[in-house]
Amino acid sequence: MIASGLILARLGDVPDPGAIVTDAGGVSLILTRRGGAVRAFINRCTHADYPLQRADGRVLVQEGRYLVCGAHGASYTLDDGACAGGPCNGKDLSQVAIALRDGVIITA
Repeated sequence: MIASGLILARLGDVPDPGAIVTDAGGVSLILTRRGGAVRAFINRCTHADYPLQRADGRVLVQEGRYLVCGAHGASYTLDDGACAGGPCNGKDLSQVAIALRDGVIITA
């Protein structure tokens, strides 16, 4: 369970379109942004339970629409974390409730 009210990042820290890794009280999250939509997901690939970012810490976003796991290439949509292809085999990312207040992204 992730506590509410934890500051995750400033909106300007998340590229548009893009994604970053952040921490929510010891739980690694991926924040995604595409246009005005910002989402948070547990940072675990549904294929093999690895973190989604590459070994260098960067998050790979393809075509401005897909989050791609750095380990085996499973792809998820930035908008809702739905499996879009690769070895995720139809399993979506786990979304975390967030809110945007005065340009700051927090857990809801």
